[in-house]
Amino acid sequence: MKLIEIKKIEDCFDSSVIFEYFFDQKISKKLMKGLAQYGALKYYPNFEKPFFKIITTENVQIKGIIGDKSCEVVYPSEKKTEKKHSFEKNLLALL
Repeated sequence: MKLIEIKKIEDCFDSSVIFEYFFDQKISKKLMKGLAQYGALKYYPNFEKPFFKIITTENVQIKGIIGDKSCEVVYPSEKKTEKKHSFEKNLLALL
């Protein structure tokens, strides 16, 4: 699996920033579980589309659907550049 694009979606009213990460393959449970090692996982496998949300120890929120080729990541306003760099380093290590 490869990361093929990162697209800034929006800035929120609370100064957080949202990016969408696009992959060349579908998000698997394996990737979700790998990302979950960095925080708390909420997984809803019984939804029509199995949804997950991870809140990392750095308060970064990762939201996605198993089987989609992208996920959203919300970076909080405090130290967002550092947190984005840290997340992307961890993500690339999992891919």
